[in-house]
Amino acid sequence: MTFMQKNIIYNYDGTFDGFLCCAFESFTRKEKPADIVRQKDIQPGLLEQYNIVTDTQKAGRVRKSIPKEMGCEALPFLENALMTCLEHKEMHMLDFMRLGYKTGPKIMNMLANDTVLILTKAVRQMTHEAHKFTGFARFSAYGDLLISKIKPKNFVLHILARHFCERMPNEKFVIYDETNKFICAYAKGRYIISETDEVNIPEADEEEQTYRDLWKIFYDTIAIEGRENPKCRMTLMPKRYWSNMTEFQTTTKQKKSELRQKTHEQKLLK
Repeated sequence: MTFMQKNIIYNYDGTFDGFLCCAFESFTRKEKPADIVRQKDIQPGLLEQYNIVTDTQKAGRVRKSIPKEMGCEALPFLENALMTCLEHKEMHMLDFMRLGYKTGPKIMNMLANDTVLILTKAVRQMTHEAHKFTGFARFSAYGDLLISKIKPKNFVLHILARHFCERMPNEKFVIYDETNKFICAYAKGRYIISETDEVNIPEADEEEQTYRDLWKIFYDTIAIEGRENPKCRMTLMPKRYWSNMTEFQTTTKQKKSELRQKTHEQKLLK
């Protein structure tokens, strides 16, 4: 099928069904848009904007055709690709689909193709980051609710939700993604992922702060001074994860000590 390059931008709701509707329109109209962007990311420009309304029937037709024409691995691969932070990912995904309908299931192994390679690297990076957060996410107790705040590059809540639902089935917890402004809320065997505004997490109460202090003391105590290797630690645990990790935050005792020291210095200066 020959596609005409058009100076038009498709905008959609950001969901996978919405993207499939973009693909449906592209194949039906036999055109390749200049870009595909989420509606909330639309910027004023000179190019014509075409709003794609999510239609479950159209999306369903495309969804069924993908495993049939490209193999069973292609559909989850595209779903994961949409969760990456890859720039212009939708255009790469559309190119992948065009190629997949031509070549069939072998597309998943065509890493010599730039489009396939770029998407494969992006998906691997996303799943690797999600795996990191399964170990780096820290939960704090607020009554009977556990709350964790993360700051990922990719959208990884769908992977973390499944992991922590299996790991903590009897708990109630919320994971807040402050990068993408989404939350995952879990209770009684079910979870939802929803977009939200800025979330203001309350200050830790005395009991929670005590446990944080104890964890920090434990973390510092088990360290072997002669075997400290900051470079290795930053390789295994990059600094961008540290801001929401308890062991890298100042304890209450340290804060009090710093305040006393600052007060003492101010008195000496007077």
